Amino acid sequence: MKKARLFIVLVCLLAASNYLLAQEAQTTSTRVDTKGFYIGAQASTNGWGFDLKYVFNKIISLKTGVETLSVLHDFNFDENDISYGASLNYNTGGLFLLTDLNFTKNLYLSMGAAINSLNPEIKGQANSDLEYGDIIIPADKVGEFSLSLTPAYKISPYAALGFRSFLGKKERLSYNLETGFYYLGSPNIEIEATGLLAPTADPAHGQEQVLENQFSQYKFYPVVKFGVAIKLF
Repeated sequence: MKKARLFIVLVCLLAASNYLLAQEAQTTSTRVDTKGFYIGAQASTNGWGFDLKYVFNKIISLKTGVETLSVLHDFNFDENDISYGASLNYNTGGLFLLTDLNFTKNLYLSMGAAINSLNPEIKGQANSDLEYGDIIIPADKVGEFSLSLTPAYKISPYAALGFRSFLGKKERLSYNLETGFYYLGSPNIEIEATGLLAPTADPAHGQEQVLENQFSQYKFYPVVKFGVAIKLF
C-alpha cells in the first residue's frame, strides 16, 4: 500500500514538473526581446538630463548621459550688527558612464562614474554701515565675500540599486527608479573677500581649513533618479 502511494506521489510530481517546464518554455518563446538601443530622459537630485543606453541581454546594459541642475536663491542675514545680502548659486550635474547589472527580472545594480560638476557658491556684500561708537564705516568699505565648494574628486564613483520595467505589447518603452550615491571625497572650500572682510580669506587665519573640517563628513552625494526611455532599434 505504501509503495502504491509513493508511486502515485512520484507520478504527480513528474506531471507537475512537466507542466511547469512547458509553461516556462511557452513564456520564453513569447517573451519580447528587449535587446537594443534606447534613448531616454531623467530627473534626479543631481539634475535633469538624458541618456543613451544599449541593452545587451537580460543581464547587462551600458548607458551614458548628461544631467545638470542650477538653482539661484537670494537671502539676507545679520552678523555682528551688520546686515548682509547674499545669493546662493547651486550648480551640479555631470557626464556619466554606467553599467547596469540585473540580478532579477526588474532589479538591477548600477555602477560607474561621472565627471562631476558640483560647484555651489555663495556671494554677498554688506547692506548696512558698521557703527562703532561715533565711527561709521560705509557698507562698501565693509566689503564683499564669496565662498565656493568643489568635490575632492572630479571623477566621482557611483553605485545605486534600481528597479526597471518594460511597458507595452512590444516592450519598447521602459521606466526605472534608482537610489544611490556619488562618492565625492572631502570637499575643497575657497573663500574670497574684500574690505574689512579681507582677513576672513587670508590663509593665515585658517578659515578655509575650519570650514573644510566641518564639511569633511559630507563625502557622499545622495541620488534619487527617475527615468523613462524608448527603444530606437
